[in-house]
Amino acid sequence: MLKFGIIVLLAGISISHSEDITFDFLLDIDDIQVSQWVDGDVISIPGGIVPFEEGNPALQGIPYTFLLPQRTSISNVTVDVHSRVTLDGRYDIAPVNYIILSQPYTSVNRSPLYFREAPFPSSPVERTVSGNRTGFRLGSFNLVPFSYNPLSGELSVITSATVTVECSPDDEVSEVSLTPGQISTAATGIEGIVGNPWKIAEYSPAVRMETDGDPSWVAIGESGMETVLQPLVDHRNACTGTSEFVSVEWIQSNYSGYDTPEKIRNYLKDQFYNHSLIYALIVGDSGETTRISYLNYGSSTLNNVTDHYYIDLDGTWDDDGDHLYGEVNDGITYYSDLYVGRFSSDNATHVQYMVDKTIFYETQSPAGPWQTTAILIGAGLWPPDYWGSFVCEDIDQFIPSSWTVEKLYETASSHPNNQIELINEGCSYVTPQGHGWYGGIAWYDYEPTTIISTINYTQLDNIDRLPVFHSIACMSGELTANGCIAERLMFSPWGGAIAVMFNSSYGWGTPPYTGPSEWLEIYFAQQLFMYQIHEIGITQALAKDELQGLSGVPLIDWVTQENNLLGDPALTFITGQTGIEGSREESPLRPALGAPQPNPVSGNCSIFYDIPVSGAVSITVYDITGRVVRGIYSGSLPLGTGSVVFDGNDSRGNPLPPGCYPVVLNGPSGTASTMVVVAR
Repeated sequence: MLKFGIIVLLAGISISHSEDITFDFLLDIDDIQVSQWVDGDVISIPGGIVPFEEGNPALQGIPYTFLLPQRTSISNVTVDVHSRVTLDGRYDIAPVNYIILSQPYTSVNRSPLYFREAPFPSSPVERTVSGNRTGFRLGSFNLVPFSYNPLSGELSVITSATVTVECSPDDEVSEVSLTPGQISTAATGIEGIVGNPWKIAEYSPAVRMETDGDPSWVAIGESGMETVLQPLVDHRNACTGTSEFVSVEWIQSNYSGYDTPEKIRNYLKDQFYNHSLIYALIVGDSGETTRISYLNYGSSTLNNVTDHYYIDLDGTWDDDGDHLYGEVNDGITYYSDLYVGRFSSDNATHVQYMVDKTIFYETQSPAGPWQTTAILIGAGLWPPDYWGSFVCEDIDQFIPSSWTVEKLYETASSHPNNQIELINEGCSYVTPQGHGWYGGIAWYDYEPTTIISTINYTQLDNIDRLPVFHSIACMSGELTANGCIAERLMFSPWGGAIAVMFNSSYGWGTPPYTGPSEWLEIYFAQQLFMYQIHEIGITQALAKDELQGLSGVPLIDWVTQENNLLGDPALTFITGQTGIEGSREESPLRPALGAPQPNPVSGNCSIFYDIPVSGAVSITVYDITGRVVRGIYSGSLPLGTGSVVFDGNDSRGNPLPPGCYPVVLNGPSGTASTMVVVAR
């Protein structure tokens, strides 16, 4: 079975004086892969995603996202084709098939487009969208190089073109002004989701002054929770910024709104747009503090909690005024503004456990190999040909080579069953990919079927080595259920998790292609490991924002709404901690990479390193979506400092297009990264 990676095509990008964006699209005909699936031929290209509705031919496009000038939107995208090639043979392209992750694979009916002479798609540009992301303006679209005639079976592909993205003033967009702290946090990681990161400073939101005493972090809960939460508020005051507890009762009395969730959101909007707010921790089980989404796809309605309602502060989430929030016609832009997590319980004892675990994790977690151990669990999804191990392998390409990676994969004949033992031995990241329900996540077949569930989670005694969990499984984060597995992992007093990101409703796949729920998993791993975005709320938000860049792909909005973060959004992942409050054990010494000199670079640059432990080291240059473009060093290095030279070329000796390229050092004591900007 062919599994498609997440490599994108290289493109030289320039910005004209009119703020139009122009780049060259190039596709090597040898990079096109053809395979067969149950329902027809499968055509794939590096970095390709399928941006079409169910039943239409599953042709792949390349997603692009750019920073735009303030108060503009993409008004037009033109593709000037220089060369097009007709592929040999007759093709029967398989239709797009979106399947709920808890259901078996079934074939889908083909759309009427299969029975028309007209080529598909009618344009190489599939859907343009623009929106605000924490004060920055982003625009996305998909470029589909293929043209397919279903009746004749003829398939042609653009191999060379010049693409121009036109940006025009948009009077419906308000310019946002933010504090320096908000802008600095918003800029964190944004270079990893846009194609023109050198524009971050120029296109940044307007700056307004901070007000003394304004909180950057708040906990919102019933007044009776204040005493329980105060130690966490004190901890955040010491290591995150000005923090405070705000009661739901106070918000209800001081802010207007149709119901309590709208009043909470209006409070958050006020604190974000007029003060200094960056993080919000919502405390409470499903009920007064939660917003239920009524987003619909086909015969399915999400009908569960979406805390993204508090993350994306644009609009009302109820444009049609029917008080059924989150629907397709409710004017949602989806890009993140705040970083939001939840302690999902109304029980003070449970909240106390989560407070204690959070503070311990950031101040007293012991050093050891558990910090750099990941567990990838892949169950059968749609056997015999599509497995959870596929998304695990895509995730693994971002995990540093110096880490220990345990892979527990189901096959057609068996599966392992030592996941609880391995988690108890110690790990910092667990990603169980399988079918799920509110009570847990399961193997597809063969007893015992439970991976992690209400049946076996009490066997976890890893209280001092807590991992982050992320999963595609259906319903495992169903907050309207009584104690779903996501919640139980969080408030377990014996161990469990320090943060959990599970779905409150159905996960969605697109076999044999990578599906919407899988892309969110992959992007989270990319942000966490490759870009080293270690504040979990920011990591999750960036993954969702990157998912929104797959414009035109059905169900990315559903996946964005349903995948909630249980945990403190300001939580720092264990490998990113450097001795918070000075009371934790010192982490093992880590390598460092300095900023390239000069930077931007148009020829050679020097990149300085500091190696605290001698041994095998690799220094690698990536493009902004994770493709290796150049290995600039691989070998043994002694303890100490030194430098390597990078000439701005790819592995074939060709000059890299202008852009922002992560440089990652992997060594025996961990990883380090920096960013080189290539200018021509």
